[in-house]
Amino acid sequence: MIRTALALLAAFLVAAPAPEASTLIRGAHVFDGAGSPAQVRDVLIRDGRIAAVERDINPPLGARVIDAAGMTLLPGLHDLHIHTRSQVFENADTLARGFAPYVASGVTSINEYSVNREMLPRIRAIVAGGRVDAPHLQLALRMGVPHGHGTESDFTNSITAQVTTPDEARAAMAALLPHRPDVIKVFTDGWRYGRDEDRPNMDLPTLSAIVEAAKRAHVPVVTHTVTADGARIAAQAGVDAMVHGIGDTLVDHALVQLMKRRGLAYVPTLVVYEPQQDREFLPQEWKLVRPRGKAREAERDAKPVAPIPTYESRRWRIMQENVRRLKAAGVRIGVGTDAGIGGVYHGWATIREIRWLVKLGFTPAEALKAATSESALIIGKGDIQGRIAPGLNADLLLVGGRPDQRIEDLYDVRHVFVGGRELSLPAARAALAADAP
Repeated sequence: MIRTALALLAAFLVAAPAPEASTLIRGAHVFDGAGSPAQVRDVLIRDGRIAAVERDINPPLGARVIDAAGMTLLPGLHDLHIHTRSQVFENADTLARGFAPYVASGVTSINEYSVNREMLPRIRAIVAGGRVDAPHLQLALRMGVPHGHGTESDFTNSITAQVTTPDEARAAMAALLPHRPDVIKVFTDGWRYGRDEDRPNMDLPTLSAIVEAAKRAHVPVVTHTVTADGARIAAQAGVDAMVHGIGDTLVDHALVQLMKRRGLAYVPTLVVYEPQQDREFLPQEWKLVRPRGKAREAERDAKPVAPIPTYESRRWRIMQENVRRLKAAGVRIGVGTDAGIGGVYHGWATIREIRWLVKLGFTPAEALKAATSESALIIGKGDIQGRIAPGLNADLLLVGGRPDQRIEDLYDVRHVFVGGRELSLPAARAALAADAP
C-alpha cells in the first residue's frame, strides 16, 4: 500500500509543471504610481503578479534576487496613442523588433490605433504564448465619418468604419464588437489647425450611440478631438478620453467644469504638436533613435532652422496653456504620443511626453502618476495595472536614480517586466541599432 502511494506521488511530481520561479527586487525606492512618496521597500513577483511590497522580505526558495539599492521601481509606463506599420504584426520576430523601442524605454502598455478587425486574431495569436518581448497591446478599432480625419489614405480609409447617423453607428458597433476590440477610437473632429481645409465632424447623437453600445460591452471609447467644440461634444457623449489637445482656443470655465462633471480625461499628445523645426534632443534620447531617424534628424540639422508657421506656433502656445489650466482644475490627464506620425519616434517619445508635463507645471511624481495609474484608469485597467500593490500585474520598470524627483532619470532603464516576466533589454537595444523592421 505504501509502495503504491509513493509510486503515485512520484508520478504526480514528474507530471506536475515546475512552479514558476519568483523574483525579489530588493531595496528599491518604490514609487507606487498612486501618488504616495517613494519608500524603500522589497517587491516580490510571483506567478506574473506582485505578491508582496514590504520591508526585508525573505526570498522564497529558488527566487531570483535583484539588488536595487539606489534605484527606483515604478509601474511600467503607458502610451495611450501610437500607430504601427502593419508589417510589424507579421510574426513574433517582427513584432518583438518593432516594439523594441518601447521595451528599451520602459513602456509596458500601449494603445494601437492602426489595425483592423481582420488583424486582431493574428496579433492576439502571436502574443498569446506570452514569450514575445513586447508591451501589453490594447488594440483599437476605428470609427469616423465619410471623408473625415482618419480616412485620408487608402489604408486608413479601409480600416475606419464610417457612419453619419445613430442607426448607422449602432449597426457598425454591432459588427465591430464581436471582434473584441480593447478600445474604440472615434475620429470626431475635422478641424485642420487653420492649415488645410477642414474635414467633416461627427455629431453628438451619432457619437452618443457609439458610446452607449461600447459601454454595454465595457469597452472604453476615446476620440480624436482637437477643438473646444469637439471637447464639449465628447464630454456630452460620455467618452472616456479625448486624445490630442485642444488647439483652437483656450478652455473656459464652463468647458472645464463639463469635462470634470462627465469624467472626460485628457491625453494631449504634446510631442506630435511640438514644433520640430528647432527641436533638440537630450543625449539620452539620441541613444534611442534608430539609424533612419538619426539620418533624418542629421539632414534637418544640416539646414538652416526653418521658420515655424504662425498657425503652428499659435496652436502650440494654446495647447501648453490648456494643459496648465486643466491640470489646475483637476481634470484627469494621461500620456500618449501619436508615435509613428511625422517625426514622433516610437518608445522614447513617451518619456519626452512625460518631460513636457513636467515643463508645464507637473511635479515629476505627478507626471509619473499620469503615465502609470491615471493612464491605466483611462483605459479601464486601473484594477490590474498602473500601480505597485499586491495582487496587481507585475508590469514594472526599474531605473537608476530618482525619476520621481529628477524626471530625466527615467531614461536610465535597468530592468523591464511585463506580466512578471523580464524582457530582454540587450535584445531590444540590438534591434534599435539594427533599425529593423
